[in-house]
Amino acid sequence: MKILTTLAENDYFMGVAALVNSVVKHGTYVDRVIIGYRGQLPNWLPKLVNSKHGKSCTLKSGLELELVLLDSDLHMVHEKPKWFKHLARVIEPDANEYFFFDSDIVVINRMSFFGDWVKEGVALCEDVNFDMSSNHPVRQQWIKLAEEDGIEIKRIIERYYNSGFLGWSNKTIDFIDDWERCFRTLSRKSGDMKKFRVHDRTNTVLSANQDSLNLAAMTTSAPLSTIGPDAMGFKNGIHLMSHPIGPKPWRRKFFKEYVRGSPPRNSDVLFWEYVNGTEFQPISSSITKRKQLLCKVLRGGARFYKSNSLS
Repeated sequence: MKILTTLAENDYFMGVAALVNSVVKHGTYVDRVIIGYRGQLPNWLPKLVNSKHGKSCTLKSGLELELVLLDSDLHMVHEKPKWFKHLARVIEPDANEYFFFDSDIVVINRMSFFGDWVKEGVALCEDVNFDMSSNHPVRQQWIKLAEEDGIEIKRIIERYYNSGFLGWSNKTIDFIDDWERCFRTLSRKSGDMKKFRVHDRTNTVLSANQDSLNLAAMTTSAPLSTIGPDAMGFKNGIHLMSHPIGPKPWRRKFFKEYVRGSPPRNSDVLFWEYVNGTEFQPISSSITKRKQLLCKVLRGGARFYKSNSLS
């Protein structure tokens, strides 16, 4: 059994639609999609029935979908370690492979590659801000906190990883326990956990969920298999996913932002390409076609108009 999971609430279900559509478009590979969610479910989902852990349905492709209500008020990004542990230890303890994608990501390459990847170790992607030396003062502060809690540092790392994607298998499942433990250690320095971020990078903890992922990579005995920032489309290379930085594609006011010097990004184009697909169609086709055309026209115009990065 191969599991794909994500977390969603409010308008992030728009991202879920694009994510799942893109996964099926590129070969599916997984057997089940399990979504941890809060709040109201969108009315464009297929008819749901009660399941062991929440609500479920079977999508047109035959992919099984289950939605599990979360009982917590932390910011959703901080739910990841706890959710992954619950997923792997309670909901699907007998699965062979697990893949997490943030609900604003779309897959742009074959899904079977993720299966190849996770067989080599815990699959991690470098962040857009990927360079963080082993003797970085913040990393040294993490080490001190870990040692105070009796957590052993087992490897030297020079890179910083993004928590928007994670792959693990039944052979590397202990990494999830390592991450959850490191999260408890660093959350003491995080500030208000109901917020995405409180501090800046000069502080010990910028984001408890992502910093603790990186600490876990230093403390785990599980093998790691890492790819650079190109995996998420942050730079040229092996593009596997598109992960927008900053405002989400479904929230952007493209023409207004274009005039202000921020044209559509490639991630915006890809979102509007995949938000309607074989599994979900949350938006009318006329709107998606207009958005796709507008994004392409404005990106073309940006060649002659001062702009920010198109990544």
